[in-house]
Amino acid sequence: MSKMAVKNKDRRLEKNSSMKIHKNFVDYNAFFRFTHFIQSTGRYKFFERKSFLPFRILTILFGPLIVKKGFSTLENAWKFLYPPNFLEKHNINLKRWALQIISYFLDSFFEIMFFMPNHSSKNITRFIKMEGFEHIEAALQEKKGVLVPMIHLGEMYHPTSALLRKTITIDNKTQKVEVVGIVSPENEFLLRQFLKMWDNVHAIVTGKFSDLKKDIETHLKQNRVVFVLHDYFKKHQNRVPFIFGKKKYDFLIPCPQLLSYFHYKHGIPIIPSNSFPQKDMSRSLVKFYPPINMRELDPLKEPPLLKEEVLKLQQGLMSELEKNSLLALKINQVLYPSALEYPFYWQMVYTLFKRSQFRIQFDNVTSYYEFYAILLHRLEQFMKKTYEPGRKNKEIFKVLGKLTEEIELLREDPKAKILFRKKYIEIGLLSSKAAFNKAVSIALARRSIYIKRQFPRLQDLFLELVALFD
Repeated sequence: MSKMAVKNKDRRLEKNSSMKIHKNFVDYNAFFRFTHFIQSTGRYKFFERKSFLPFRILTILFGPLIVKKGFSTLENAWKFLYPPNFLEKHNINLKRWALQIISYFLDSFFEIMFFMPNHSSKNITRFIKMEGFEHIEAALQEKKGVLVPMIHLGEMYHPTSALLRKTITIDNKTQKVEVVGIVSPENEFLLRQFLKMWDNVHAIVTGKFSDLKKDIETHLKQNRVVFVLHDYFKKHQNRVPFIFGKKKYDFLIPCPQLLSYFHYKHGIPIIPSNSFPQKDMSRSLVKFYPPINMRELDPLKEPPLLKEEVLKLQQGLMSELEKNSLLALKINQVLYPSALEYPFYWQMVYTLFKRSQFRIQFDNVTSYYEFYAILLHRLEQFMKKTYEPGRKNKEIFKVLGKLTEEIELLREDPKAKILFRKKYIEIGLLSSKAAFNKAVSIALARRSIYIKRQFPRLQDLFLELVALFD
């Protein structure tokens, strides 16, 4: 996100903070302040029944001015996500996709500025159609609150707006649905006026889990619906398959662990949601999916590898990382197929590579011992920060240990010198098998004749290591 200093206690943006969503975009500070002016003065009321078309034309006109800087980033991400034969078969023009996603970013601002403030109980169905509200109703009857993971897809504030207009009956008492959003400092600033307009919506500015925990618990105790952006991930977080069970999409992606704590400790219901644009950004179809309850999963309804994992979970044989990661995997299976189905409506595609980096960094490496020590250490860290069902973790760590012992023979060998020009090996957005194959192939290819002759066991152990992923 933007380069800014959030110094105040509640982590909100200060008056002159930068609001650059990405380095390739302009600073939105003036735009955000104009949004506040429109919302606070009530000028949005003029647009309640107006067409969105004039704003769509504006974004189409201004989109090309922005897309030039960001196109290469988008192109690389889409070429990674979609196979060449798919792009060719459907005659996909990636520059057109890029123009569409830039227009979508701008459309979203106009929608928030001029149309969303007009939402009311009387007209909400004109703007938003909703499916699956019965899941929210049933979950709120438990009086524990509800956690709603979603991704940056479509108009991501429409699920919130739709729920704000609903009422439910609990213990024969009819009440409004109370909604909470965990938002970035920029988005909190953008929505600050809404918090004044609606008495049943609340915002928590994102931060460290230790900062968020008490705030979230307070809202859940009041039986509120808490929205969490599941794809607002960071590269230090635990990684699980993007979409488990789909070979092309078995690469590992970071996932927030916040939901796991509340679900496993307090049994908070989890109901994923997505928002799908209809004819334009002012109209959406909001879907609430069936609840995910890890304690009630039926192992017999899962594919073989997941069946074993669910049994381990139910028998209490999983570590905290495995429990948390299995939940993230199940959420990914629900939400991320829509990101692929609507490529130019998924915002986080722009930061996919940056936020998913996992590099084996080599700085001033002059010996084979240093080279292999760094490589093995990072592969061990990769194993500790990733989760894949059915992976032979114990055996993999055992061979990594043998390799660590083996390279000790290189530590004081004056002939085991290397001039390693490569700065890093990138293994983010790969499956474990692909990551280890890449790292090991480089490790073996870089051996000198001397290393091959004097330390043959290195090759045997590296090959044994990659064989464990077959």
